[in-house]
Amino acid sequence: MPAYVHINLRVIDPAKQAALAPRFQAALHEAGGRVLHFGRIAEVLEGDEAPLPMAGVFEFPTLAQALAFYNSERYAPIKAERREAQQARMFVVEAG
Repeated sequence: MPAYVHINLRVIDPAKQAALAPRFQAALHEAGGRVLHFGRIAEVLEGDEAPLPMAGVFEFPTLAQALAFYNSERYAPIKAERREAQQARMFVVEAG
């Protein structure tokens, strides 16, 4: 059953973000994931809490693969650098 990692973020260091993006994408693809969406939020439809300006959705074949990627040694240094480049909220959901 597919799993979807959602991220809502604000870039705080554009240079670090630009350097990080290709490494993140390579690690994501290597782990079996793919980018479904990454870009600016077009419009808030509901809710009182304003989202951060960017959003992304990454698909994995299973929840186990999504969690394995997030907790992997390959992603650990990218995750640390991402936290310097972005302010973010992230969660995963399982389809079904």
